[in-house]
Formats: sequence, structure tokens, C-alpha cells
Amino acid sequence: MKTKQILMAGALALSMVLSGGMLTGCSNSSNTKDTKTTEVAKKEVKTLGKKTKDSKSLKMTNNTGKKITVFETKSSSEESFSDNLLEDGDAVKNKEERTLYCTVKENDKLDVKVGLQDEDKTFVFKDVDTEDTKKVDVSLKDDKVNLDVTKKDGSTATLTPSEDSAKTEDEKKDETEVKQEEKKEEKKEETAKADTSNKSNSSESKKNNIASTSSNSNKNNSSSSSSKPSSKPSNNNSSNSNNSKPAKHTHNWVAQYKTVNVPEQGHNEQVLVQAAYDEQVPITEMKAHDICNVCGADITNNVTAHTKAHALAYEGGGWHTEWKEEVTGYQTVHHDAVYETRYVVDSPATTKQELTGYKCSGCGKTKAN
Repeated sequence: MKTKQILMAGALALSMVLSGGMLTGCSNSSNTKDTKTTEVAKKEVKTLGKKTKDSKSLKMTNNTGKKITVFETKSSSEESFSDNLLEDGDAVKNKEERTLYCTVKENDKLDVKVGLQDEDKTFVFKDVDTEDTKKVDVSLKDDKVNLDVTKKDGSTATLTPSEDSAKTEDEKKDETEVKQEEKKEEKKEETAKADTSNKSNSSESKKNNIASTSSNSNKNNSSSSSSKPSSKPSNNNSSNSNNSKPAKHTHNWVAQYKTVNVPEQGHNEQVLVQAAYDEQVPITEMKAHDICNVCGADITNNVTAHTKAHALAYEGGGWHTEWKEEVTGYQTVHHDAVYETRYVVDSPATTKQELTGYKCSGCGKTKAN
């Protein structure tokens, strides 16, 4: 008997040791998984630019409703922007937050260039104060990108792009071609004026030579010329008509525009319809009840005394059993929050004037933009 007790005690001890080891193993496995999850989460953090000992960091969030495909920076004293901080195939998604690392020279501020997906124009923002800025939100309003800056003291300010930066490359090229065309017209007019002046001086010189020769001839032949009338008509009117040329026309180029419809811009958002809540659901059970056949009273646990009272009063007796559903407790049921997708308008549909070319107000000649 004692041997059996010793064996049972040993088996129990061995079982506890094994179960303890299993529990310890589970705990270590769980900790290992948590550590790996934390490491993966750290690797998934995305940045713009590279972190160096001289760089400064800002939080940047995309609130444009579109993907940002161009993001370039430079110190305000530098002439050109850096290469695109976004690699090929990478884009900052809507509502995505990234850490921006930038290096700014001493006493300088930061210039930023932003471009959106499927658009051929970029937006340049000048003199962003990195010393006083905590985070930057990129937003879209009236078809233009803005920077909503949150300063370290909690105040906010909105930076708008420079006037020239919002133009497309084609628009900039067109304006340059127009300016070059105007310069060519000015050079042609100056050359024409110079030629006219030279011709006028040459004509005056010829007139003086002819007059001098004619005067000498008149002096030598004064007697004969006085007795004979001149057979050649005067050329004064002919000479005047040749010199009076019409003024050269100067084009007055007037920009021509057409109305272009700009479609509505918006995005989808998740909107809360029903908040999460807990519901108390009753737990029921069917229970037997004894019912008096004479008066219909519930005589559960009191059958004998109740039927005896009816018998003594010569009222008959008897009873039967009925099953009834009763609440025996409550169960807590959790209901998750309910969301639905709704479309939010960021900028309503509108129209804009698009340059199509130029037309001279004087002669009606046209040229492309």
C-alpha cells in the first residue's frame, strides 16, 4: 500500500515538472513572437531622405487625396533641387505619414518641390522654417497643392506655392517661345527702321549731288536755257511719293483663352454609423411548476397543504405540472463598431481659362501659344 502511494506521488511530481516546462516553453515562444513583431513594425517605418548627423527631421502627412510621386528639397541658398527622394515605383499614399530628413545650411531655410500622380506640373514652396516647424501636412485646394505647417508652439500656417511653380512645363515653354517671338519682331522693326534711315540719308546725298550738278549746268547754259522752255517735266512730286512709305505695322498680341471644365475632386472616408457596445442577453431555462386544478394557483413546493385545504372545504382537489421558461442569468455580448464608406468632396467642379494662342488686335493674325 505504501509502495503504491510513493509511486503515485512520484508520478504527480513528474507531471507538475513537465507541465511547468511546457508552460515555460509557451511563455518564451510568445515573447519571441512579440519581439519579432516589434522588429517587423520598426522595419516598416518609411522615410524621405537619409538620416545623417547634420539632418533635421519633420513629420510629413499626405492629405491631398492623391499619391505624391515627386518630393524634392534643397537649402534656400542652393540653385537646384536634389533628385526625387521617392524611388521608382514608390509613392506617398493618401493619409500616409512619413519622416522627412533634410539638411539645411546655417541661417538658411528649406525649399520644397511636390508633384502628384498623373499631373505634369509641380509645386514649389520657398523658405520653410525648419527650426520652428514640428510637422507638415500636404493638402490640395483649388487644384493647387498647399503646405499646412504646424509650428512647435502649436500654431498653424498655410504656405502657398510660388506663382511660376504651378505652371506646367508646356505652359512655361509656350511663354518662353512667345517672348522670343516678340524679341524677333522687335529686332526686325529696329532693322527696318535702320534700313529706312540709311536709304533716306542716301537719297538726300544723291539729291544734293544732283542739285550741285544741275546748278553748275544752269550757270554754263543760262542764255540758251532762258530762251528755250524745258522739255522735261519736274520730278519733285515723283521723288516725294517714293519717300513717303507707309508706317510698318507692329503686332499687338492679345492672349486667347478657352473655358475648360475641371471635374470634381474627392475621396472616400470611413464614417462611424454605430459605436461599439455591450449587450446583456438573458439566459433562460425550462422549469416545472405545480398548478392547482381547482383555483389555478402555482402550488410548487406546497402541493400537500394546498390540496388539503381544498379537500377540507369540500372543493375537490388535484393538481398538474406545467413547464415555464425562466431567466436564470445574463450573458454579455460585445458588438463591434459599424462603419460605412462615404464620398467626401474636396473641391467642387469648376471651370478655368486655358491659353490657346495669341491674336493681333490690329490685323487679326494669329499664332500658337
